[in-house]
Parts: sequence; C-alpha cells; structure tokens
Amino acid sequence: VPGLLGERPLSLLAVDEAHCISEWGHDFRPQYRRIGWWRGALGRPPTVALTATATPETRRDIERVLGLRRPVIVTSSFDRPNLFFGAWHQAGEQARFRALEALLAEVSGSAIVYVPTRNRADGVARWLRWRGAAGAAPDHAGLPGPARRALLRRFLDGELRVIVATTAFGMGIDKPDVRLVAHLGVAKRPEAYYQQAGRAGRDGRPARCELLWCDHDLERAGHPGRPARPPGAAPASAEWAMAARRGLETMRRYVTTRGCRRRVLLEYLGERLARGRCSGCDRCG
Repeated sequence: VPGLLGERPLSLLAVDEAHCISEWGHDFRPQYRRIGWWRGALGRPPTVALTATATPETRRDIERVLGLRRPVIVTSSFDRPNLFFGAWHQAGEQARFRALEALLAEVSGSAIVYVPTRNRADGVARWLRWRGAAGAAPDHAGLPGPARRALLRRFLDGELRVIVATTAFGMGIDKPDVRLVAHLGVAKRPEAYYQQAGRAGRDGRPARCELLWCDHDLERAGHPGRPARPPGAAPASAEWAMAARRGLETMRRYVTTRGCRRRVLLEYLGERLARGRCSGCDRCG
C-alpha cells in the first residue's frame, strides 16, 4: 500500500463497521486486528472508526487495535423509537413456521427473515413459496456472486418481498422500507442482533423486529459448532471470551425477560432508558 501512495501522505483512514475488529477479529478474522499495524505502516494518518453498535468495551478494544491516542469519541443514542421489539417463545418448529407466516400476513412491505445456516435459508424460502409467498428467496454466501447481486437488485427494486438470509446479509445494505425483520433463532450477541434488526424502518416509519425462539435455540447459540479457526488466528483472549459469555447471557435475558426488551438491549450498549420511555415492545405495549 505505501508503494501505491508514493510520496503522497494519506489524508484520512476510514474504518467502517469498526465493531467487527472486536466481534470477529479475536477469533475468525485475525486480519481485522492487523489494521492498526497497517495504520502505522501508512504513517499513522488521521483515522475515523465508524459503527452503529459498540459497547464501551468494544470501543476501548477498537482504540487499542487502531493505536488511537486520546481519540475524540462521538456517540448518539442507540435507540430507534420507530422500531417495535418482540420475542415470542415457540413450542417447536411447526409453531415457529406458523408464527412466521402470520407475521408476514400482518405486516405489509418488504421483510428480511434471518436464520442461522445456509440450509435453513434455502428450506425456509422454499417453504414460504410453497405456502404461497412467491416473492421469497434465500440469500447466503453459498450463492454465486452474480446470483447474489441480481437477488439484491430485485429486493431493492421491490420485485422480491421477502429475503431469507443468513446473518451475513444486510451489512451496509440500506433499503429504507423494510417493515419487518424476523429472526428464527437467537443471536449469540446483542450487537449482532441489533445490527440485523436495524435493517428495519430506515425510512423512519414504524417497523417490527420479531424474534421467534425455541428452547433449543439458546443451547445452539451457546454451542454453535463454528468452523475451525483459519490459519494465523490466535486463540480468543480471556477478555473476549468473557464478553462473548456476557453477550449470550444478555440475549438469554432479552428473550426471557418479563420487563422491557428495549431496555435490555440499550443497557447492554451502555445507554440507560428512563422508566416508562419505551416506544414499543411486546412487554411495554
């Protein structure tokens, strides 16, 4: 990279989705944690790190990795008042599928359904089409690049109403009129859940974020059976492992709480929500 720049100094280094440095860099994307080294090789240019979801611990980790000294930290509220949050316990897969079908019938407009695996995305999309949702299609990393780009274009243009996606879908995608984001399963960390749920209602109009969960989802989230680390990946630090456990416990509390769900998410992200100020969840109305 310095060779490409020649003698010209770099005016700005921008790191988008900076929470991925902490969320993925410890374990499966060790390259992310080398961005600070590259920043040094580039002469430590002025740097901006951007993210929509970062706990105080994640912010400190980003500072350490990028080698930022006394950075100016600008934060705004994480709260999205136009989003309604619901989490509904299901007795089994048949009940979960019926609940998803009911949600799609209740909510008009585009929808994203998040599932944990590629096979699940294919299967749920196929089931929705069988049930009459002709505008439903799967999206995951197993699809060829041209097919994924065509699928995204059809979704953005409104030709497809429902995308059934693995959790990689939607990072940086801005479709303003998504009215429903449904999760079939429990995310391992609230950051991931809030990022995905945040695909809804980007036009500022009311939208719903609904999580349909079964008892076995919590066990799977705690023992995800993820692939082996890639070459060069160091074992996760004790600090990161503790943060991962805290994240999973917060998701467990989110789906089982009898109190405000919005408060659970916001307090995890370091923001306090005044009592009675929830703008919409299934516990507060």
